[in-house]
Amino acid sequence: MTMQYAKLDGKDAKASLPGDGFYPEHRRRNYEMCMVFRCKTSKFVKFDEGDAPISDFQQPGSLIDPDPEALKTMQMWKQRREAILKILENCGLRLFCYHSRDRDEIIVKIGAPPQKLRDTAARLKYKLKLKYQYLNAYAEYRHDYPGRVVSHIYQTHTQDDYPDSDAIFRTLDKINLVHHMITSKDKDCAGIPVGDYMLRGDLKAYFPLHEVNPLAEMRANTRAWFLMPEDFANKFHDYFGDRISFYFLFMSFYWRWLVPLAIFGVFLQVIDLLAHSPDNITAIPFCILMSVWSTFLPYFWRRQEAKYAVGWGSLDLVDTLERCRPEHYGDMRLNPVTSQVEPHFDFKQRLKFYALSATTMTFTAAITVALVLLLCLLRHRLPGGVPGGLWGFQIFMAAFVEVANYLLTKLAQKLTQLENHRTQSEHETHQLSKVMVLKFVCSYCVLYYAAFFKQHQYLFGTKMQCWRDDCLLDLQWQLGIFLVFRIIVQNFFEVLAPKVKMWWRSLYVDSRQGAANQSVTSMLHSMIHNHTSIELANMSQAEQQSKKDHYDYFANFDDTLLTHGFTTFFAVASPWVCLAALFSCLLEMAIKMRSLFDNHQRPLPYRARNNEPWSTAFDIYGVLAASTNITLLIFTSKEYQTWTFTEKLVLFIYLEHMIILARLALKVIFPEIPRNVELLQLKQDTMVHRCLENIKVEPNEDFSMFRDQRASNIQVFDQDFLDREDGSEEKEPEFDFEGSMKTLLKGMKEESARLLSLKVEPRRLPPSQRRIAPRLSGMAPRARGRTCACATARCCACLAPRALWSARGARAVARVCTLE
Repeated sequence: MTMQYAKLDGKDAKASLPGDGFYPEHRRRNYEMCMVFRCKTSKFVKFDEGDAPISDFQQPGSLIDPDPEALKTMQMWKQRREAILKILENCGLRLFCYHSRDRDEIIVKIGAPPQKLRDTAARLKYKLKLKYQYLNAYAEYRHDYPGRVVSHIYQTHTQDDYPDSDAIFRTLDKINLVHHMITSKDKDCAGIPVGDYMLRGDLKAYFPLHEVNPLAEMRANTRAWFLMPEDFANKFHDYFGDRISFYFLFMSFYWRWLVPLAIFGVFLQVIDLLAHSPDNITAIPFCILMSVWSTFLPYFWRRQEAKYAVGWGSLDLVDTLERCRPEHYGDMRLNPVTSQVEPHFDFKQRLKFYALSATTMTFTAAITVALVLLLCLLRHRLPGGVPGGLWGFQIFMAAFVEVANYLLTKLAQKLTQLENHRTQSEHETHQLSKVMVLKFVCSYCVLYYAAFFKQHQYLFGTKMQCWRDDCLLDLQWQLGIFLVFRIIVQNFFEVLAPKVKMWWRSLYVDSRQGAANQSVTSMLHSMIHNHTSIELANMSQAEQQSKKDHYDYFANFDDTLLTHGFTTFFAVASPWVCLAALFSCLLEMAIKMRSLFDNHQRPLPYRARNNEPWSTAFDIYGVLAASTNITLLIFTSKEYQTWTFTEKLVLFIYLEHMIILARLALKVIFPEIPRNVELLQLKQDTMVHRCLENIKVEPNEDFSMFRDQRASNIQVFDQDFLDREDGSEEKEPEFDFEGSMKTLLKGMKEESARLLSLKVEPRRLPPSQRRIAPRLSGMAPRARGRTCACATARCCACLAPRALWSARGARAVARVCTLE
């Protein structure tokens, strides 16, 4: 097959892309997904050029002939690319292929015609949103057929007076359906292993295409980024899907809960400054408040989460069999569920990697704690002290923690890859467990040491000293520096990382392809002012999107969880960190929302019922925060210095049990899924059932007064004679071959004996029937021992031959040969 690719540059590209959905003048959007294939090893290499014009970024005559190895590689890429495109075309998908600006890539836009979308949605039982009068419920799509039309119940997502046949599908739905057609092996699907091709390098990028108008509207409404009102949240969900929407909704919910805590924390911090120590009477109510707040936060978020889930049709989402990760390897076996061949990795083989992970994590955690204690020891043993004094040491410790956290994250990723989990959800869950443990040890061990073990203690023979002989002051400043340093460094890298990657990509590609290196000043100027005109100039929208990074959902929640730990674990010692956490949350939302709009490819809209396993992680951190604050207050504070250890332990157990009981009472009073959400879900289920089954709801009126009062013919018995006397149900018959043969042989013997002993006595017939008696007696010698067709027992008529038994003859014989 020979594919023809268009060359699109600048404004000509806009005019020659009918309905690609990027420009406002186009009436409809025909393409949802984009694939980027490798075409040439370098933009300066000559390969399959034909009569194509020279790019504006190439000098005339600059194309060189490739070496044999490069030519072989490009021919292999071409064969694989054309095979994939042929498969996509054969399964009924729309394709639009064109060269990139430098003609080193092939960009393919993929869409599906309306009827293809409808057929696939019906086959998948894909749920679509119903109209407002049907409670905005979600129901599976069904085709119309004579006698039942159901397409009118689905909501149309267009403002046209005469909508197209695919108007019932949102762009989100089209992306999901087209992605299924590309990757699935179902009927009329391509079955392309996209992940495998990207892992091998044949496929450079695979992503959904952006929409200019909805994206510009959301980008312009900056206030809604933080408040996340219902209309904006629904638009955001219809564009990015469940998982990313739940993350930003959680961030909006999180900063709202931080506001009262921050106000109260600032007030208490003023009191701490006046008292010259956080160890005062105000620590007791703030400790109880923080313990309750940290344990109730995940629970009330689940209630809020359920409200959005029922509106998005994901509250009743059931777990389905996920596809294998592209990185998953093992013996090729037949999947018993899908009947498809896929890699199988035995659990016994994975056990040794579990043991390796546990051993490595234990050893790494021990080394991390040892390094932290060594740094604390060096601070006290250096003759001239640490440069910058206490603050210099704490800033250095914060930098050490951030660098160590980055390295530990890479270690957790490597260990999780070695475990070779089958699905992406299993991979992320195990990676989260490792990251939580390693970062907990690295980030908080120095804080736990300062809070519980530093006061008047020796470390390797050296006496530890606290600032003003109050270790809570040390803890307060160290916690504040940790949080402020993290806010600055994290957001600095969040802003500059995409620009640095873009600059490095262009520098690396240009250096490999023979371009002159830029000066350091011009590089820095381009990075700071985001001048990527040379890199992205004259590129189509799809090509520009292919240069952007993938969105990392895991990293965003990981950063939020770590900051949440700094905010809640030792809030008693430093109440003002709640205000810093509030500022960090708002700044993080702004930066990540802007980065999502401008610096990342549009992610696939994965469906999700909730934020798990991250909600569970916040739940665990809430329990740890409550226990840490209570322990810090009782066993370290001077407020209970005169109490004995037994009294402190009793108070600690009492407060812990009070928090547990409060949590149990909360579950009883406020269920995890609100009652109104459950009722709405039941109403929607009932409405969906009535709509799909065409059930009309009529008022229940009593028309008995208008009926004829005639006697009923229904017979009423005195008792239920169908029941068995012993009350047991009738047993189902069972097949017994041996017993059946015995019964058959016994019956045959009895019947043979009875026939042999049978004596036929002559009978005197009435005068009216004597005329046929000679005929019957003449039949006797030829049909002795036969059975008659009449309903009586054996008689003299049985002697008639079977061939004479017609309907008329049978009635005549029956009248003659009836026994008394």
